[in-house]
Amino acid sequence: MTVTDQARAFLAMALCGALLGAVYDALGALRRGRLLTAAADLLFGVLAAAAVIAAALVLRCDAYRLYTLLGVGAGFALYQCSIGTTVRFLKGRFRKLSEKAKN
Repeated sequence: MTVTDQARAFLAMALCGALLGAVYDALGALRRGRLLTAAADLLFGVLAAAAVIAAALVLRCDAYRLYTLLGVGAGFALYQCSIGTTVRFLKGRFRKLSEKAKN
Protein backbone atom coordinates (compact mmCIF):
# COMPACT_ATOMS: atom_id res chain seq x y z
CA MET A 1 0.00 0.00 0.00
CA THR A 2 1.39 3.40 -0.93
CA VAL A 3 1.59 6.34 1.44
CA THR A 4 -1.31 8.08 -0.30
CA ASP A 5 -3.47 4.98 0.14
CA GLN A 6 -2.53 4.90 3.81
CA ALA A 7 -3.39 8.58 4.22
CA ARG A 8 -6.72 8.03 2.49
CA ALA A 9 -7.46 5.08 4.78
CA PHE A 10 -6.43 7.14 7.84
CA LEU A 11 -8.77 9.99 6.91
CA ALA A 12 -11.64 7.62 6.14
CA MET A 13 -11.12 5.86 9.47
CA ALA A 14 -11.02 9.26 11.21
CA LEU A 15 -14.45 9.97 9.74
CA CYS A 16 -15.56 6.54 10.94
CA GLY A 17 -14.24 7.39 14.42
CA ALA A 18 -16.14 10.69 14.46
CA LEU A 19 -19.34 8.86 13.55
CA LEU A 20 -18.61 6.35 16.31
CA GLY A 21 -18.31 9.29 18.70
CA ALA A 22 -21.80 10.38 17.71
CA VAL A 23 -23.08 6.83 18.28
CA TYR A 24 -21.39 6.82 21.70
CA ASP A 25 -23.22 10.03 22.64
CA ALA A 26 -26.50 8.63 21.34
CA LEU A 27 -26.07 5.48 23.41
CA GLY A 28 -25.52 7.71 26.45
CA ALA A 29 -29.29 7.92 26.80
CA LEU A 30 -29.34 4.19 27.59
CA ARG A 31 -26.81 4.42 30.40
CA ARG A 32 -29.18 4.23 33.38
CA GLY A 33 -28.11 1.68 35.95
CA ARG A 34 -25.49 -1.03 35.92
CA LEU A 35 -27.17 -3.47 33.55
CA LEU A 36 -28.18 -0.93 30.90
CA THR A 37 -24.72 0.65 31.01
CA ALA A 38 -23.10 -2.73 30.38
CA ALA A 39 -25.53 -3.45 27.55
CA ALA A 40 -24.91 -0.05 25.94
CA ASP A 41 -21.14 -0.50 26.17
CA LEU A 42 -21.30 -3.99 24.66
CA LEU A 43 -23.51 -2.71 21.86
CA PHE A 44 -21.06 0.12 21.22
CA GLY A 45 -18.16 -2.34 21.04
CA VAL A 46 -19.96 -4.50 18.51
CA LEU A 47 -20.96 -1.46 16.44
CA ALA A 48 -17.41 -0.07 16.55
CA ALA A 49 -15.89 -3.34 15.38
CA ALA A 50 -18.48 -3.68 12.61
CA ALA A 51 -17.92 -0.08 11.48
CA VAL A 52 -14.14 -0.45 11.31
CA ILE A 53 -14.38 -3.74 9.42
CA ALA A 54 -17.00 -2.35 7.01
CA ALA A 55 -14.92 0.77 6.33
CA ALA A 56 -11.84 -1.38 5.73
CA LEU A 57 -13.75 -3.59 3.31
CA VAL A 58 -14.99 -0.56 1.37
CA LEU A 59 -11.46 0.87 1.27
CA ARG A 60 -9.95 -2.54 0.49
CA CYS A 61 -7.35 -2.20 3.20
CA ASP A 62 -6.35 -4.18 6.26
CA ALA A 63 -8.59 -3.16 9.18
CA TYR A 64 -6.04 -3.86 11.88
CA ARG A 65 -3.10 -1.77 10.78
CA LEU A 66 -1.81 0.89 13.14
CA TYR A 67 -2.74 3.82 10.89
CA THR A 68 -6.35 2.64 10.61
CA LEU A 69 -6.78 2.18 14.36
CA LEU A 70 -5.06 5.51 15.04
CA GLY A 71 -7.40 7.13 12.52
CA VAL A 72 -10.45 5.81 14.38
CA GLY A 73 -9.02 7.02 17.68
CA ALA A 74 -8.16 10.44 16.27
CA GLY A 75 -11.63 10.88 14.77
CA PHE A 76 -13.30 9.79 18.01
CA ALA A 77 -11.14 12.17 20.06
CA LEU A 78 -11.73 15.03 17.62
CA TYR A 79 -15.49 14.53 17.85
CA GLN A 80 -15.45 14.32 21.64
CA CYS A 81 -13.40 17.53 21.93
CA SER A 82 -15.38 19.56 19.39
CA ILE A 83 -18.97 18.71 18.53
CA GLY A 84 -19.35 16.18 21.33
CA THR A 85 -18.78 18.84 23.97
CA THR A 86 -21.66 20.89 22.58
CA VAL A 87 -23.90 17.83 22.28
CA ARG A 88 -23.26 16.80 25.89
CA PHE A 89 -23.85 20.36 27.11
CA LEU A 90 -27.16 20.59 25.25
CA LYS A 91 -28.16 17.13 26.47
CA GLY A 92 -27.55 18.24 30.07
CA ARG A 93 -29.58 21.42 29.58
CA PHE A 94 -32.41 19.45 28.02
CA ARG A 95 -32.36 16.99 30.92
CA LYS A 96 -32.59 19.85 33.43
CA LEU A 97 -35.47 21.43 31.54
CA SER A 98 -37.33 18.14 31.36
CA GLU A 99 -36.89 17.68 35.12
CA LYS A 100 -38.34 21.15 35.67
CA ALA A 101 -41.30 20.32 33.43
CA LYS A 102 -41.92 17.10 35.38
CA ASN A 103 -42.02 18.93 38.70
